[in-house]
Amino acid sequence: MKIGVTGANGFLGYHLRQSIIWLTENEVVDFNRELFNDSDGLLHFVEQCDVIVHLAGLNRHESDDVLYETNVNIAKSLVIALKQSKNNPHVIISSSSQESKGNVYGNSKKKARELIDEWAADSKGLSTGLIIPNVFGPFGKPYYNSVVATFCHQIANNEEPKIITDGE
Repeated sequence: MKIGVTGANGFLGYHLRQSIIWLTENEVVDFNRELFNDSDGLLHFVEQCDVIVHLAGLNRHESDDVLYETNVNIAKSLVIALKQSKNNPHVIISSSSQESKGNVYGNSKKKARELIDEWAADSKGLSTGLIIPNVFGPFGKPYYNSVVATFCHQIANNEEPKIITDGE
């Protein structure tokens, strides 16, 4: 099977890509974020894949508008390529437990998932939304994608850990 991983150089994508390479007989289709701005390149990527795991996205940004538009626009670009493709891969799209909290990040991930789900319904394709709560692990960035990385960073730097937004 040929598996494409958007966000393959990000926190989750890197680990997924390595796991596929080292633990399976499947092939990973190369991806880089510039493909979202290259419609022909993105179409070529989609046409090679049996499965696409869509992990690309923006977790944090100073501008709520940039955060929302980035996540929605990359999903729109992927949907355009999927519609143009003769291929109909299974698309697994990551989202977040933030979807239900009404914040900008959660809203952007929810909208991106809905766009992929609409494509699947229209094309008789297959999409799976994957809610990924509380990620952590090697190479997690403090203050970006992991409360655990933030906590460890604070302790290692003799900072007092603070809870900014409490949650379960």
